[in-house]
Amino acid sequence: MQSLLIGQVARALERAGLERPNSSSRSAGHTILLALSGGPDSVALLHVLRELEPRFGYRLAAAHLNHRLRGAESDRDQSFVRELCATLGVELIVEQSSELDPAAPNLEERARQLRYAFLAAAASRLEATRIATAHHADDQAETVMLRLLRGAGLSGLGAMAETATLAPSGVTLLRPMLRIWRHEIMRYLDSIGARFVNDSSNAHQDFLRNRVRIEVLPALERDVAPGLRRRLAALAGEMRDLDDYVRLAARLELGPRMRENVPGGPLDLLDLTNFDGLHPALAAPLLREFLASRIGSLRRFTRRHIDDLRRLCLGESPSAALDLPGGWRAERRYAALVLERGSVADGRRRPAADAFSVPLARKGITKVPRARFVFHSSVMPSDASPMPADLFEACFDADHAASGLVVRNYASGDRVSPLGMQGSRKLHDIFVDRKLARPRRRTYPVVTLDGRVVWIPGMVRGRVALIGPETVRVLRVRAFQAPVFG
Repeated sequence: MQSLLIGQVARALERAGLERPNSSSRSAGHTILLALSGGPDSVALLHVLRELEPRFGYRLAAAHLNHRLRGAESDRDQSFVRELCATLGVELIVEQSSELDPAAPNLEERARQLRYAFLAAAASRLEATRIATAHHADDQAETVMLRLLRGAGLSGLGAMAETATLAPSGVTLLRPMLRIWRHEIMRYLDSIGARFVNDSSNAHQDFLRNRVRIEVLPALERDVAPGLRRRLAALAGEMRDLDDYVRLAARLELGPRMRENVPGGPLDLLDLTNFDGLHPALAAPLLREFLASRIGSLRRFTRRHIDDLRRLCLGESPSAALDLPGGWRAERRYAALVLERGSVADGRRRPAADAFSVPLARKGITKVPRARFVFHSSVMPSDASPMPADLFEACFDADHAASGLVVRNYASGDRVSPLGMQGSRKLHDIFVDRKLARPRRRTYPVVTLDGRVVWIPGMVRGRVALIGPETVRVLRVRAFQAPVFG
């Protein structure tokens, strides 16, 4: 088992472009930085890369970030990796972080972003050309299942690649164990008598990934689909190959469509001429490539965002707009699509004094003075949450709303998909039906999730992050009109 796993990692390194050292080798002398948590996966990869170091001629180093979220256990992990790297003669960079609030939403994603920022900085410090992580085949299968549950499209189902570029640093990210299964890793560790530590948070059912790993996948493999993990991992490879092909076609289509928004400016305008004639399988990737060319990472974008953007481009209105994650805003200008930061776009539409965007606290009180509203929020188990008393109260699936609700002002072109109705409606029409005075429309609160309108207090609840049979926790929000703030 020992030589088999080492051979698998060696072949992955060769696929990634590393070569055995010789007079013309490009990998000799390069540094690989390993993300080392102290858990079984990263410890196994540390031993394997240490074993392969003379064969490929790279220099191995490691980096460990202590998030300080698990008290003494986090400090134990830090001490363990220090001792392990000292024993193996591997240079180690360690940092501690106090930036994460466990009570704030989307803890896993924020920890991931902080970790990769740390790794990029450590790689720069060591002049490392590659960062290695210990993701394996089980991680790949779990990622595909999570993205299926969240409605990912072709690109999302491709999940993780063996090699990728870590933006914005440009360092190459290696996942040389992506074709190796967890049980193979554990057998390897046992065969060499290696010690490791266990992260107790991996058993916490609060995290959806843990529930998928501990409950969902085992139940499906036992009762419905034996071998599901292997099929999910294989699906990721097939989807990635297909996505690579489609993205190439989309880039070829994108080039001639890019235009300058202003003379001499950057190519930030997408020509929509004959866009309705594109096959849907090409139109969506074209929009993704356009977004990526302006924004960079599309990690917070889902298939729903791309579908909404495509409808904007194909709609009858020549001057509609759409809010997108990260404060971006897409605007249809007849036969062109323009992407701008929300503050730039909003400033052209209304006086700055009317504009506001306030993150809604997950627990406690959020005051929005410009809207003259106060919001009270709480999180509770689904079986303890009563139905909303009226439309000034809304309940959301807390996990589906993990990226955070935002209260902002109304913007021209806003639409909502009302609960109990098919299709969507313009907020303008809803305000007219409710006889909301025109001046008040500019400051009436609109609650969004990832750029999509989910609730207009007192008027309509959207079909987003609804409570369902699978809901574990409920985010309950009550809106109060407050004409005067003290």
